[in-house]
Amino acid sequence: MSNIRVTYSGLIAFIVGIIGVVTGILFITIVTRRLNPEDLGLWTLIGSLVSYVVIVEPVISYWTSRQIARGEHVGKTALFTSGSFSCGAIIVYSIISFLVAFALKVDFFVLILASALVPLSFINNTLNGIALSYKPQSISYGIVIFEISKLPLGFLLVYLLDLGIIGAILATIMASIAKMIILFIMTRKQLFNTIKYQVIKLWLKLSWIPLYNSLSGLIFTLDVLIYSLITNSLIGLAFWGVAGAVSNIVGHSGQISQALYPKLLASAKKEFAEENLKRLMFFAIPILSASIVFAKPALHMLNPLYINGIYIVYFLAFRTLIYVIMNVFYNILGAYENIDTDKQASFSQYLKSNLFFLPTLNYILSGSYVTILALFLILSKGMNLTEEYNITIWSFILLAVTIPFMIYGLVSVKRQCQILFPYHSVTKFSFIALIASIITHLIMQRTLVYNPSIYDFVPQLIPIVILGGVIYFGLAYAIDRSARDLFKLVLKEIRKK
Repeated sequence: MSNIRVTYSGLIAFIVGIIGVVTGILFITIVTRRLNPEDLGLWTLIGSLVSYVVIVEPVISYWTSRQIARGEHVGKTALFTSGSFSCGAIIVYSIISFLVAFALKVDFFVLILASALVPLSFINNTLNGIALSYKPQSISYGIVIFEISKLPLGFLLVYLLDLGIIGAILATIMASIAKMIILFIMTRKQLFNTIKYQVIKLWLKLSWIPLYNSLSGLIFTLDVLIYSLITNSLIGLAFWGVAGAVSNIVGHSGQISQALYPKLLASAKKEFAEENLKRLMFFAIPILSASIVFAKPALHMLNPLYINGIYIVYFLAFRTLIYVIMNVFYNILGAYENIDTDKQASFSQYLKSNLFFLPTLNYILSGSYVTILALFLILSKGMNLTEEYNITIWSFILLAVTIPFMIYGLVSVKRQCQILFPYHSVTKFSFIALIASIITHLIMQRTLVYNPSIYDFVPQLIPIVILGGVIYFGLAYAIDRSARDLFKLVLKEIRKK
């Protein structure tokens, strides 16, 4: 699969990500303005509960991506295994939901309705794993179908029919089905081979590696459950969910690097990684700046009730960028590891490889994070702190814990792979973003009126956002050669089409 085009796939993913940001923000706006804080908090909790049981899916997609990148045909085997796993996951989810409903006194029917997201998440994640090493851009098409279909469904079910959280769940279920269909169509040539039971046996034998990798994510996502159980409140989760909706925009910059991992698996040339890191930062830095500059307007647009969560957005936005960079570093290290090409490799050899060591770092990160969060919540329980203050400290803890692990990735990529981080470009892009941010902020301070009506507020906001983008990309084009080369590449691809 060495014919994967990293920049082409990354740009498609990034453009689709921006479309997803727009449609996603509109959907979240509908949800946050129609749901009360308790239901919005429950919506956030449901997302975590689903992620708990989907945590075993990487046993399939982890190996699928690596094997397809190396020319093996395991697509149908992966899909069959994913469907089988999801049956057991639904049972586990139902048990967890019953216990949570009893502990928090929430509607059990709502939690059970969301169980439909479990098999859909399994299958979509597996199809993503297939697409990653076959046609990485297919992942982007799946995302855009999901986001575009979710918007009218949300408007109908949540806004017009006023079904509340049930409408939000139904909209997500139907949008997930649409995503599954488009991914199936895009990857169909990989799905009509035979089911290879020997491959399944190998996956199960080596399942401890992806499970060890993904279970750290389970520990990480306990944060939402820990908060709700210790504080016995869902309102704080509403602030967390809304701030996350704004700060997660930064995460879309990571789409630029979605094809880097399979590309390096097929051809471990450091030039691919160095160029991709530069282009990642070219997009990530202005998006981070925009998340900070427009944090208050974005929160006001979602729901003025949550406008005091502005510092939560700041901390989460920086953390998201740091995590994106860290994830790229770890993917590079994982792609350079080739222990799994030796089918006779011993258990001890795997233990010495990056396939084991990198997940261990994630365990340390996740364990440190949830432990510090739990201690803070327990110690502050009798202090009568506001929900906003608690969530702000929560977001700061997450940021502070992530930074050292990103630094480790930076150092390791240089030492182990001789890949250099583009410090000069980062400095240049940061300076340009700072100029664009200052100009945009000054204009916004003078012209933006925080009207309660979204129909009056958004038309004021859109031109200012566009202006900020024009200033950044215009200055970048004028003073940075790599930016000009990228623009020319984009124009070349458009002319081809």
